[in-house]
Amino acid sequence: MVLVGRVVSTGSSTARAGAPGAGTTAPGPSAGATGPTRTDAGAATGGTPDDRPAIAVHGSNLADPFVLTVAGVGYAYGTNTADGGNIPVLRSTDLRTWQAIGDALPALPRWAAAGQLLTWAPTVSPVAGGFVLYYTARVTALGIQCVSTASSTSPAGPFADVSAAPLICQSEAGGSIDPSPYTSGTDRFLTWKSEGIRAGHLPTLWAARMRPDGRRLAGPAVELLHPGLAWQHGVVEGPAMLARGGRFDLIYSAGDWHSPDYVTATAACAGPLGPCTAAPEPFLRTGNAGVGPGGAEPFVDADGNWWLAFHTWNRKDPASSPHAGRQLVLAPLSPSGPPAVSPAPRVRIGRTVTRLDTAGSMRGSTPSASAG
Repeated sequence: MVLVGRVVSTGSSTARAGAPGAGTTAPGPSAGATGPTRTDAGAATGGTPDDRPAIAVHGSNLADPFVLTVAGVGYAYGTNTADGGNIPVLRSTDLRTWQAIGDALPALPRWAAAGQLLTWAPTVSPVAGGFVLYYTARVTALGIQCVSTASSTSPAGPFADVSAAPLICQSEAGGSIDPSPYTSGTDRFLTWKSEGIRAGHLPTLWAARMRPDGRRLAGPAVELLHPGLAWQHGVVEGPAMLARGGRFDLIYSAGDWHSPDYVTATAACAGPLGPCTAAPEPFLRTGNAGVGPGGAEPFVDADGNWWLAFHTWNRKDPASSPHAGRQLVLAPLSPSGPPAVSPAPRVRIGRTVTRLDTAGSMRGSTPSASAG
């Protein structure tokens, strides 16, 4: 189960205290992407025969990536950075060259703390009349992270959140993060993580049915998974339900997000609301998929091919590099059955570019590259 041996690139640091990426829907929009990074290809194992290479996006600095394809155009969203706004968004038509097009969520609701790099793990779902953005923000009055939504008529935004309070905020467990939408037939669902940082609570992955508009829960929250295996190091987060062909596979991250011990794993689920059983070992880890692979989200490209988007660190030891960034990596995903990354004997290097708006000012940014 495959992929990039190591990805090296740079960018400004992505501040995110402990949780990676968002979930995804069953076959649906996906993006074409490319971006910054240098990579050494590792040995490929597992998956199904596939000659598509993995793509490491040089200069992307996009943690907790979520990719959506709309009308042949890919949009990649990520956790906030010092130079990318609340929710940086990239756009691509080929999965190789990505254009930084600015901030998908230029303003936060009144209850959220602004300017503190606390806007994490965005995901986007098409709904009637437009798109819903799910994201994590800090509730100023409580000092904890919680899940909220915003709306736009365009996948590029701007999205607007006019809420008086977050959608999900499990304050008794220390907050809620990492929202990820998915569908089963015509039904909508959402997964997320409760922080589990308060006494008597463990980090836990949850799911609930959503209303058709994607803006409110339509049923009770159901527990899907909590940590219990040694390599999880007491942390599970970043859930993304892969719902296809009658199967429900939960893809999630585990371990210390700011270290080479961070991994991506799976759990087989009996249905869209579980119960789920964790696989005994992770399928992406440092050594077969860059340094600390996490925040994984499956998606389908414009040609109907399955991919897995995730981030890797641009340093061997990220904890020792306060300005280490994370970059977007795209790996071919098995077209059916349990999640598996297809063999990738080579890794292609993509790139991220900036765009000048009509006034001539820069939208987005392209971090300088350096070796790790």
